[in-house]
Amino acid sequence: MLAQQHLPGNDSTRIQVTGRYHYGIVVPHHTSMTYLINDYSRGMEINITRKRYRQNLWETYLNKPETGIGLWVSSFGNANIYGNGFAVYPFINFRMFDAGRFSAKYRVALGLGYATKPFDVETNSYNTVFGSHLNAYVGLGALLNYRISKQLIINTTFSLNHLSNGSSKKPNNGINTATISLGTTWIPNASPEPVIAQQRAPLDNSREWIITGSIGRNQAAAYNPQRYWSGSLTINHVWFRKKTVAYTGGLDLIHFGGAPYANLKFQNMDENARYTMADNLYVGALAGAQALLGTTTLYVNTGVYLYKSTPPRQPVYARLGIRQQITPHLLGHFGIKANFFAAEFIEFGLGYRLKYRTNQHRHPST
Repeated sequence: MLAQQHLPGNDSTRIQVTGRYHYGIVVPHHTSMTYLINDYSRGMEINITRKRYRQNLWETYLNKPETGIGLWVSSFGNANIYGNGFAVYPFINFRMFDAGRFSAKYRVALGLGYATKPFDVETNSYNTVFGSHLNAYVGLGALLNYRISKQLIINTTFSLNHLSNGSSKKPNNGINTATISLGTTWIPNASPEPVIAQQRAPLDNSREWIITGSIGRNQAAAYNPQRYWSGSLTINHVWFRKKTVAYTGGLDLIHFGGAPYANLKFQNMDENARYTMADNLYVGALAGAQALLGTTTLYVNTGVYLYKSTPPRQPVYARLGIRQQITPHLLGHFGIKANFFAAEFIEFGLGYRLKYRTNQHRHPST
């Protein structure tokens, strides 16, 4: 991209506000939903977006994406059974292209959701998608914008939205919607946007250890209403490649509460069996990648079990989530532990970073 020489006066942050109305379908991914869905999914979104213009920011290294926070409200195709959903989430809009007044982006969002009518054995037994009010929200979307004026943009979006509680309480089939939206964006600052020279992410060969401890709650099986404590202690070694990318490898000590109830078939259960903490323990080796977004890190890992007292449903597992820097050494942690594609529990915790080698590369030319 051609860009003018960066000047100190180009440093700035712009805020914009977007409102959208969305309309679409609830995806009937379980047979029972096919007969219960009798309406479309409809609702609204409000987004507050931040755009930063300055050299040597992670946004500049990644082609200047937008970040922000959003509110999502939606119906789920049957108000009497599934009710409505709400979500609050941070998001990132990555640039795809700019062509005159048109621009396109794709979105990744992860946040907390709330379902108004979860499963209740006496009053709402047909709802097998939500077992609890509190859920995790995941949103993916493609956005097309058309700038009408310096302060007004109209836009349309195709979005996939998912709400589930990560098996913290059964039933938990989750719900998925596919929607198209129309909206407008208002930009308070009418002055031209600064033009910042394109930068490549500097190389980085730093090394560090990250130790995280996390806990969560889960219901192991629908036939067993008890909720268990789960958690993990993870040691990761991090190899940085660039200021925006790193790779990891490490070990997991996992306590999956109620593992025998989750992993053994009901017909194979021994009703007289007594399980101990050892039956819930697993040790795994994992490897993955990290996207480094300033003080925020997105990670995804794949692991294999090295030790298991109770056989897992699959030999491999996945972990994904967010880490947020609190101090140079202390990290906040939110993640999902999944057995292949089935979530086992959502976890919250803290981490400690120990960097033992700092970057020895020079910055590449811009």
